[in-house]
Amino acid sequence: MPAFRTAGARALPILVAALLPPLLLPLPAQAERFALATDRDAAYYAVTLDADVYTHSARAGLGDLRVRNGAGELLPYALDLPPEPAAEARTLRDVPWFALPAAQSRQAAPMGVVIGTDGALRAASTPPAAGTAGAWLLDLSQLRDDASAVVIGLPEGDYQGRVDVASSDDLQHWQPAGGAQLLRLSREGSSLSQDRIALGRLRARYLRLQWQGAPPAPARVQVETVALSMPSPLALQWRDGIVATQAQPGGDYLFDSGGRFPAERVRIRLPQSNTVVQATLWSRPDAQSSWRMVSRGQLYRLAGAQGTEQESAQLAIGRNTDRLWRLSVEARAGGLGAGMPLLALGWRPAVVTFVARGAPPFSLAVGEPAGAAQEPGAVARAELLAGPAPVIAEARITAMTASPQAAAVPADTQRNRRFVLWGALLLAVGVLGLMAWRLLRALGAQPPPPD
Repeated sequence: MPAFRTAGARALPILVAALLPPLLLPLPAQAERFALATDRDAAYYAVTLDADVYTHSARAGLGDLRVRNGAGELLPYALDLPPEPAAEARTLRDVPWFALPAAQSRQAAPMGVVIGTDGALRAASTPPAAGTAGAWLLDLSQLRDDASAVVIGLPEGDYQGRVDVASSDDLQHWQPAGGAQLLRLSREGSSLSQDRIALGRLRARYLRLQWQGAPPAPARVQVETVALSMPSPLALQWRDGIVATQAQPGGDYLFDSGGRFPAERVRIRLPQSNTVVQATLWSRPDAQSSWRMVSRGQLYRLAGAQGTEQESAQLAIGRNTDRLWRLSVEARAGGLGAGMPLLALGWRPAVVTFVARGAPPFSLAVGEPAGAAQEPGAVARAELLAGPAPVIAEARITAMTASPQAAAVPADTQRNRRFVLWGALLLAVGVLGLMAWRLLRALGAQPPPPD
């Protein structure tokens, strides 16, 4: 008997759900509409998408974008995405370096070197031995690309030490530029080495490496450079002023960009001047996905002459359509202090080309549910364009209209819904009554307990 009651209880909600037709479900959300302005007649129009389109798109790669004419008919279109940005070329270059005596290593203009007419450093006296020096000067004046790291060729044997880096263009004024713990350990034929000092992307003529303790006797000193990327034929669009929505213990700041922008560049503005931190940038498409690391390096915001400021360079991140971002700041140097950092995302916009069939006004729609009207989606550009010389005129987005109201439910449909709901309720009551009757009958058939 308990088995009967359990099976009946499980079958009841399944039976009721099966009786509720799709018309009881809420109507699908309507898409946002963007009006298009066309200044002249043409067979095709091309429109460059703006930030609002990405903000309201719910699917990756603008999979929910559609083009309609004035009668609401769907029009075929091609979606041209800018090519993926080329990977940055990184090169290791040997650079001249000079060891400075410990007593002079923190002077604004260290003794023992002179600046040539070409900006290169030259030794003015016999330098101290590398192992007894308090600091090194690195000459980057002949490099044409940004410096991203200093790589120290650590000698054979064990070594461990801390080094801090400062940068300058005149050997007079120095700015913090990072630091690292270097080590080389060997055991049973295996070795572990950390010989890299990350700089982010730094443009400076000279670097000063200040050693805490005895410096190594290096086999070579190299600087990793990053080639400047070629300018894009399309100017970057920016989503500026994205404020951290939450600051978590340990130096984590969370951002919601508000859309699936195809970001290729990231700018991070620190809340206070004269701040230098090591940070890691993470991203993920939604709250259910795992974080993945995007970039790691040094961030800074430093006061300059006459009220100017120097800030970290933009981060090149390939192409990233994630909506949620996280900035993890190392708290060892004091973190960011009061205030929230700001995030900015830059991307090259896509271009939509469509056939101008039917009467205007034409419009873009984004946010329609998948398969809402058996939309064909984007087609290949070669498939869209026809004729020996198709004329493509420019269209532009003028305004976003409010989401259309959900269509009113006809009276007949409402009456049918009420009938279905009452029918499902009566059937459920009947099933429960049948279960109760079977239970009472089974209890009445049981023999009385013995005296």
